[in-house]
Order: sequence, then structure tokens, then C-alpha cells
Amino acid sequence: MFRGLLKSELRIGIDHPILGELQLEQGKNGSYWLSEAFQDDDITVSIDTVDVAPPSDEQVEFRVWVTENLASIYDSVSSEMDIQHLGMHRKPVEADWRKTFRFAGFDVPIQGKIGLPWELAFECLTDDSGFIYTCHFENTSLVHTSFDT
Repeated sequence: MFRGLLKSELRIGIDHPILGELQLEQGKNGSYWLSEAFQDDDITVSIDTVDVAPPSDEQVEFRVWVTENLASIYDSVSSEMDIQHLGMHRKPVEADWRKTFRFAGFDVPIQGKIGLPWELAFECLTDDSGFIYTCHFENTSLVHTSFDT
């Protein structure tokens, strides 16, 4: 009984040549690698994994795809984001969405397969509310958005 109380949990981390420092975490849906300061940006990247497998080449490619195509990805969710924002703040999203939202992070699915569930998050800058709007994708499509305070 006391052994379990005194046992320290070993943290597993890796220094990935492209993704940088990653920390292995356990979530309700399994293991994932977490990077909270990706390339000196203030975004969180969560990379799904099995057990302790390092990120695959396909996951690295997915990460690059998201960051290089953020504007077009936002365009694909903008109508839903506009509705959510108007409902929460009674204000429209500014023409330059980056004045309303800050890209906060995203998930990378197993093997970088876009058809698997993944999420993209934006912090709301309106009125310094700090709300996080999350876009949930499945089968390559936006299925819903949610927000958290």
C-alpha cells in the first residue's frame, strides 16, 4: 500500500529533431505527446500515439500541413466560428480573423490520418475573454465547435 503512495511517476520526454521537446502524457483516449511551446510560438500541439511510440513521419507532415494551411483551414470553419462568436459576444468576427482569434493549438491524429478525429483551437481575443473555441473534425469534416472559459 505505501509503495504505491511513495512511488514517483517517471515522466517520459523526447527531443524530436523537428518537433522539439515533447512530454508523454496520458489522456482519457490514450497516450499523446505534448509540446507547449512549439517553435517559440505560444501554441499547444498534442500528438496522439500508441504506448510510447514517437511521432511518425506522417504526423510531422500533418503538423506542417496545419501550420502552412492555417488560413484555408480557418476559412473552412469560419462560418461556424462567426456564429459561435456572435452568440457569445454579440459582435461579429473582424474581417481579419486574427484580430478576433489567436491560433492556440491543435491535435495530430495517429499516423497523421486526417480522417481520424482531431481538433484545432483558437483563443478569443474579444474583450480579453480568453475563451477557447475548439473545432472538432472527423472524417475530414468539421463536426462541431465548442468553447471553454
